[in-house]
Amino acid sequence: MGRQKGIDEAKLAAIATFEHSPLFTDAERAALRLAEAMCERTVEVSDEVFEAVRKHFSDREIVELSAQIALENMRARFNRVFQVGSDNLCMLPERHPERSSAAEN
Repeated sequence: MGRQKGIDEAKLAAIATFEHSPLFTDAERAALRLAEAMCERTVEVSDEVFEAVRKHFSDREIVELSAQIALENMRARFNRVFQVGSDNLCMLPERHPERSSAAEN
């Protein structure tokens, strides 16, 4: 989807290192931190993460952003049930289960 929206390939490749990449704005980093928190097993979004998101987005935008993150998280979890693997169109984060299992094989 990112490619369809015109996101630069270098930026897509740098998502796994977004915290330290100069390619991302503060708003994008805040949104990506929210996505990470929402995708954890316990789904604990800290006050710090939420306040960072509020600095950059309106209430409406936060609701839309959270809904999209939740939808993609649901898709990912659904795919795990049926062992649907990656299409290898983007780099998986270091902590991703498929990346860990590939290193073991």
